Amino acid sequence: MTDAGLSPRVQRFLTTHIDSIEKLEVLLLLRARTERAWTAPAVALELRITEASAARRMAELRTGGLLLQDGGAEDAYRFSPGRSEDVQATAELAMAYSARRVSVISFIFSRPMDRVRGFADAFVLKKDKDGDGHG
Repeated sequence: MTDAGLSPRVQRFLTTHIDSIEKLEVLLLLRARTERAWTAPAVALELRITEASAARRMAELRTGGLLLQDGGAEDAYRFSPGRSEDVQATAELAMAYSARRVSVISFIFSRPMDRVRGFADAFVLKKDKDGDGHG
């Protein structure tokens, strides 16, 4: 264990996939209740968040390879990571969040988001610069 008592695997997983407590809560809910497909209204009701926010978080988690759209319904999702590493990391994260909630929350909020945004902005500026070029 390192930093806040979180394993390097959990730290990597959080850094790669989780940028908010809300997204973490959505992921852990779907992981805990795999027997059903979840829709945004159902997640919103369970976690007491807005449907729009639930839909956005589930779409982000699907894009990150952690959720799969349910075959029967386009707007329903199941926990189904594409990589076994993510299955294990999510299991460790669930245990860490249960035992060391404050450590997990602190880690998420302590991430250097300004550096990440700056890095992303560099691509936007480059794209704009190329887009303004001679065509």
